[in-house]
Amino acid sequence: MSKKLDEIRKTIDKLDNQIHDLLMKRASLIVDICEEKRKHDKPVVQPAREAMMVRRLLGRHEGALPQAAIVGIWRELVGAVCMLQKGLHVHVTSGAGLEYCWDSAKDYFGSVLPMSRSASAVQAISAVREDDSNIAVVPWPQDGDDQPWWKVLMNQDSETIHKMRIVGALPYGSPEKLERLAQKSVVVAKIDYADSGDDHSFVIVEAPRDISRARIIDAFKECDLIIIGACSQNTAASGEEAVHLFEVGCFVDEHDMRLTDIEKSFGEQFIRCTPIGGYPVPPVFRQDD
Repeated sequence: MSKKLDEIRKTIDKLDNQIHDLLMKRASLIVDICEEKRKHDKPVVQPAREAMMVRRLLGRHEGALPQAAIVGIWRELVGAVCMLQKGLHVHVTSGAGLEYCWDSAKDYFGSVLPMSRSASAVQAISAVREDDSNIAVVPWPQDGDDQPWWKVLMNQDSETIHKMRIVGALPYGSPEKLERLAQKSVVVAKIDYADSGDDHSFVIVEAPRDISRARIIDAFKECDLIIIGACSQNTAASGEEAVHLFEVGCFVDEHDMRLTDIEKSFGEQFIRCTPIGGYPVPPVFRQDD
């Protein structure tokens, strides 16, 4: 072994020890933060905060280490410490053609957080309904479903403090924008949906069948809500009303008065807009990574 190679390896060993020391120190601080959050009844898991952290790191990153590795390292840190403090368990929808749900969930939640497979999206979401410590990963909403899973998020008890919401989108990071991917999924949990500074949101709209989806989209545009995607329940299975799910290109929650303005714009024709969460826009990795 050359003297130079031996010196480089010794330097790497020293750096590894320093990195390990910092990781242990960071983990200890996260435990302290989790305890403080419990004392003040604040959510332990904060997807918006985590997204802002990753964006900040990617913004300052340079050198040979790929951006995808940076995201993977920090997602592993979050899953290994913060989420374990909550005792979370991830229920991933399985089935033919859905293996990507498991793969992207493992990348996002890390190798330590417990995960199990659910036979259907409804079963995964039911686990969340029954226990606040559960998280569901379900396939992206599809147009024309007879029984879309997202309708469950519309029909929740108004008195429930911690409602089920969409809080994330997977895969979390790709060389392409999320909307261009064929295989993607969403995260559903009883976790606050907060503004990360770059978000997409989902809104369910119930309306009479004689109101077209295009007309509703126009009403959203007039209120400065740009539709990114839309899907509807199969009208043959949806009863007297049509039920649509719209993805908008900004943060929208239950306090957003634009939804009230949309409802009022239809006059005596009753429509109801129900926001059901959304997700921080995942990073798009540099092409040279």
